[in-house]
Amino acid sequence: MSIKEDLRALVQLQSRELELGRVDDEIAAIGEAREAARAEIAAAEAVVKKAEQDVTDALADAKRLDLDLKSAEDVVSRFKDQMHNVKTNEQLWAIQEEIAHAEKGVGDVETKILEDLEIADSLEGVIKEKKAELREEKKRVDSEIAAAERTEAELVATRAEVEAAIAEFAGQVPADLMRKYEGIRALRGGVGVAEVFEEYCLVCNTKVRPQLYVEAFNLTDVLQCENCKRIMFVAEPLGLAAKVPPAAPGEATNADSTADVTS
Repeated sequence: MSIKEDLRALVQLQSRELELGRVDDEIAAIGEAREAARAEIAAAEAVVKKAEQDVTDALADAKRLDLDLKSAEDVVSRFKDQMHNVKTNEQLWAIQEEIAHAEKGVGDVETKILEDLEIADSLEGVIKEKKAELREEKKRVDSEIAAAERTEAELVATRAEVEAAIAEFAGQVPADLMRKYEGIRALRGGVGVAEVFEEYCLVCNTKVRPQLYVEAFNLTDVLQCENCKRIMFVAEPLGLAAKVPPAAPGEATNADSTADVTS
């Protein structure tokens, strides 16, 4: 193969590898979003379950207190029965004091029972509201997850196509050039090839020497940017559509800049 064919295949290979990275990122993002949505539902369900348990606990406490109330009322009744048998004022006052204490106990228990029942009633309203919110949230999340899974399936299919293209183009690149590319790619953030446009490297945004640019344009050899060391190519002689012009010197550019492949 000629230098032109080798470089063209390499540029197409890098384009597909970068595309594969983007597809993988999108698939990962869908998975993370799906798990986050499910976590939101789980948290909402936990709120409902906690409220239901609080209602159960409040009603159980009220039931237990109801037994305490009956016991306290029996104590009051016994003291009142004893009043018929007192023979002195001192005994009467003592029993009246016991009755007052027991009646206070009855009142305290009744108050606590009412508080538990009020808590239960209040929580029933909260549960009803939270369950309605949960139903709507589940509908929304289920719809979003279904849409995300459709997108994910499309991305998985796209990924298979991209992998097949990577294998095809990798088979067209000479072994020595592939080794050089892989070595640069490993050191340069996954980008081993850089387009040169109007004497500027579009990846590191550095001006290329005019002579080096001419040699790259004329495909005299496989050349590297003197600044970032990536393998250089000029789109036009390779029959590729050029990328956008570079930013002004000193401005950042996209690290994954690569020519758009024409059919």
